[in-house]
Amino acid sequence: MVDPQEELAKKSTLLKLTGDLLNAIVGSLDQVDLETRKRIIEACGKVCVGEELFGPAIEIAKRISEEEGDIDDVLRRANDEILWCGVWTREGSTISCVCERCGCPLVLNEVVELSGTFCLCSRGWVKAIFETLLKRPVNVELEKARGLGDEECRYVVHYQ
Repeated sequence: MVDPQEELAKKSTLLKLTGDLLNAIVGSLDQVDLETRKRIIEACGKVCVGEELFGPAIEIAKRISEEEGDIDDVLRRANDEILWCGVWTREGSTISCVCERCGCPLVLNEVVELSGTFCLCSRGWVKAIFETLLKRPVNVELEKARGLGDEECRYVVHYQ
């Protein structure tokens, strides 16, 4: 019979190892050019967006995009139904959000360290969500990031 305490200790050790490995990978990515770093880390955000623990957020975004036609209604529902660290607001052809605390569950649960490079993961998450919600390509800027030493994170989504 499997000892539950032993099993929990094993899972905790594996989680710590996973976090240490991710921190090493992210730290090593600081040595490559910014475009390569963005492409790699943003791909992680596109994986996270489908995680069951959070909805999954991409499925919620698909449902909203199918049920709503007006962009303000899409945004209202996204704010109500998709777990995120702040409120999205629209001005013209941009949508922005300020987060006073990190929204990444891996950072919040101290699995990985907060870093400017790792913040690009959330940029990929935002891009996947808004391309699904708006049914078109978007460009996402990370204007401020706690991982870069800013007091807050600020995401800006540009769409046509």
